[in-house]
Amino acid sequence: MAEFIRVESLVTGHQFDIHEEQFDEAVHKRVKSKRYPPSKRVRRTKFRAGRVPALSVSPAGEEGATDVASDSEGD
Repeated sequence: MAEFIRVESLVTGHQFDIHEEQFDEAVHKRVKSKRYPPSKRVRRTKFRAGRVPALSVSPAGEEGATDVASDSEGD
């Protein structure tokens, strides 16, 4: 029976378990097996906040920003 190993995503930094056969060095980095030895059960995912840049939002007053009140009809 295949075991689950703990890996870290190179893109997001999240840590999660995958089957040993799914491991790909181009996508994952293996987490220290001393702390997370191979397991027969899936462990909880550890998410890393702030690693991926947030979507950019235009501040009010710049081109392309609209005022909702001035766009309403019938005033």
